[in-house]
Amino acid sequence: MFIQSNPDKEKKIIEELIASDEELRKQHELFLAEMEFKQALIDARKENNLTQKDISKLTGMSQQAVSRLERKGGGTIETLLRYLQSIGYTLTINKIH
Repeated sequence: MFIQSNPDKEKKIIEELIASDEELRKQHELFLAEMEFKQALIDARKENNLTQKDISKLTGMSQQAVSRLERKGGGTIETLLRYLQSIGYTLTINKIH
């Protein structure tokens, strides 16, 4: 049996849960930031008309490692910096206001 997703209902449930639990809210914010960052990596790679295999050749990383970095996260700061440099980007740290 399949159940149809209802994004509006799901969003409301999440908002109710995180409104009553500060730790859960913080974890949710981190999750969203991580998803946004991973998508930004993919978008930047594609904007440069590069495949994961291209990034692999430019960085010396395996294509599987590139895929893991884009999808699952992980890796070292060095790995992330090599990836970013290969597509003409750098990492910047900003203070939250």
